[in-house]
Amino acid sequence: MAGLFIDIFLEYFFRVLVHGLNLVGSRKWPSANATSLSADCPLATYGCAVATVYYEYAADGEKYGDTFSVPFLSRKTGEDYAALFTKGVQFKVRVKPGQPATSIALWGPSAL
Repeated sequence: MAGLFIDIFLEYFFRVLVHGLNLVGSRKWPSANATSLSADCPLATYGCAVATVYYEYAADGEKYGDTFSVPFLSRKTGEDYAALFTKGVQFKVRVKPGQPATSIALWGPSAL
């Protein structure tokens, strides 16, 4: 059981680290407004709880869709986070220059 608990923390910290590195790498990318389509936090069979937000945004006159996932140590917290992204909620994303189909969503309340 202790191994499972450690696995949850390891996955959580790995996901946070990867997203942080992506944010640093995209800090000079232009931002765009994104609109949420839906969000969920399904029951995880292993690892940490992960809320997934599905969204769309416009770049270079075209519409694109993407997702971002946010890890949580508690499923309840993940469900509460997903509930913030009801259909139509707007938030900021960064769009990769020259590759507008690639975006990085900004996490947290400041993104809303």
